Amino acid sequence: MNKTVNSEMEEAAKEAERRYGDILYMEHPVSKRHHPAPRTSRAAQFSPFAALTGYDDVIRETARLTDEKPELSEEQKQHLDQVIAEVMNSPQPKRVMITYFESDERKLGGSFASVKTTIRRVSSMYLETAERKKIPLEDIIDLIETDDE
Repeated sequence: MNKTVNSEMEEAAKEAERRYGDILYMEHPVSKRHHPAPRTSRAAQFSPFAALTGYDDVIRETARLTDEKPELSEEQKQHLDQVIAEVMNSPQPKRVMITYFESDERKLGGSFASVKTTIRRVSSMYLETAERKKIPLEDIIDLIETDDE
């Protein structure tokens, strides 16, 4: 069996020599005008083709999960109002941890965020932090005083 494989390979080599012998041992052509392309550019020609531009982004966006905004009870809302009033009426600025719901810009729902800060002022619609970030009062989930400075 080994002899037949070897003889077949020899026949194939002879056939290749007969067909392509004139160019088989030629030197690789190198342009005198143009430098060879960098490897990254040469590899780019073999990169996958995206027939539907943006399709991967749509799939990724659809798969991204968001949370649903919770509804606070009246008791929870009153508690938040009480804590805000205590913090605002304090003679010294107090550090607080604010947990709030941030609506997603692209799809229904959003995510929860927390920030440690001091409250700068409160209006009928917003709570403004020391960093001048305005958080809608209706989006605040929890607010607690912290001891760290």
